[in-house]
Amino acid sequence: MNRDEAIEALELLRSVVRRARDDTAVQNWGRIWMLHGISNGCGFVATDWLLWRGHATPMPFVLLWAPILAFNLATVPLLKRRRSGVPSFVEKQIWTIWTSFVVAVVVMAYLNYFMGLETLFVGPAIAVLAAVAFSSLASIVGPVWYGAAAVFVAVAVLMSLLPNVQFVILGVVWAATKVSAGFVLERAKRRRLARTEAAAPEVV
Repeated sequence: MNRDEAIEALELLRSVVRRARDDTAVQNWGRIWMLHGISNGCGFVATDWLLWRGHATPMPFVLLWAPILAFNLATVPLLKRRRSGVPSFVEKQIWTIWTSFVVAVVVMAYLNYFMGLETLFVGPAIAVLAAVAFSSLASIVGPVWYGAAAVFVAVAVLMSLLPNVQFVILGVVWAATKVSAGFVLERAKRRRLARTEAAAPEVV
């Protein structure tokens, strides 16, 4: 093997190892996404319930969402406690994408209130932000996530057409998307661990 062939083989090996590590990083979010899909989905449905009761100031929604966001944040290290090592590029990007999404939603909700806009604006805009987040995820993980982005664009349109139940729609679709995606990731993780255990040499 000459020098060029050795360099090419080394780069191929690095690519395989890097891809395997990235797949592992994404799969570690399976249980987290299932749990957060349920918590956020319930939060969106409860948001509509508050609107139906006539609440129009930020405080009731802050009291609803602050515990949900704190719960979500607290469960991430708990569900990933067995993981060790330096976070991969992909995992850092996942953190960045969804943290940016949460911050953008909070800022937009306050702008919506300060400008005196109807709640019709903020709901579909959250769905559009979710579509952007899934699209960003697709660019680093895989094109399958563009499908989720397309779903949330359609959800934004549906929410605009049915404003009285817009957050119920968002909550149901959010829960279904994140729980199903999390289930797929968790199943892939379990299969990978099973293959690893089966391939491990038996210690006598």
